[in-house]
Amino acid sequence: MRNSNVLKKLNNGEPVMCIANHYAVPDMVEMMGYMGIDVVWICNEHMELNPEKVNEFARAGRAADIDIMLRKTWTTHSDLIRPLEAGVNGLMVPFCKTAAMARDTVSHIKFPPLGKRGMDGANADARYGLVTREEYFQHANTENFLVMQIEDQDGVDNVEEIAACDGVDILYVGPGDLSNNLGVPGEPKHKLVQDAIKRTVAACERNGKYCATSGFDGEYTKMLLDCGVKFLAVGSDYGIFKTGIEQMINEFEANTKNTLAIS
Repeated sequence: MRNSNVLKKLNNGEPVMCIANHYAVPDMVEMMGYMGIDVVWICNEHMELNPEKVNEFARAGRAADIDIMLRKTWTTHSDLIRPLEAGVNGLMVPFCKTAAMARDTVSHIKFPPLGKRGMDGANADARYGLVTREEYFQHANTENFLVMQIEDQDGVDNVEEIAACDGVDILYVGPGDLSNNLGVPGEPKHKLVQDAIKRTVAACERNGKYCATSGFDGEYTKMLLDCGVKFLAVGSDYGIFKTGIEQMINEFEANTKNTLAIS
């Protein structure tokens, strides 16, 4: 059973670097791990992922020593524990509005005495049954992390109570949806969003938790780090791919124009 890079770095006071994976390609996740990325964010909110694909992501994470954080909506106990049993290190729950929602989530993903999680014990997170129940419970309760997303006014209004919930590790301010819901759509760096981030940082610091959000460029990321944000999603495979193609097109067109000019 491997320990979480995210929790190790946060507990050591070090910032965490995250990259989002949109294209559901486990090979890319494995490569990110070999390159030293701390955690990859897999979305099961806007993307449909079957259980076997989640298993592949988790296995790639173990191979390359990179944490897998799965964003997932849920309605049943099994929705939450199956990804953990596959070996996912962290769960991100979107649109957390209240402390009650956070506490309910914790109760499903933590083993007693912290929660009421059901046990199988023969899956990847228990090393396929090759560890004792006590080792399994202890590791799962301390090395799996829970991220609650703050994405609307209700979440911002209740952020202090959410941060105070035992078992919640990280509060992630989602700037895209938050800007939409605060009446400034398309402005994820708006002052209203930044104020929400600062409020979340303060709530986290008072409760021994960590604030996370998206860093859109180097300058903005530096500002967020200076404000006390500890977990930064700094890009995605989609953004890297798109930017790389645009750069190649621009370079090719420039070279073509130069060649034609010389001719």
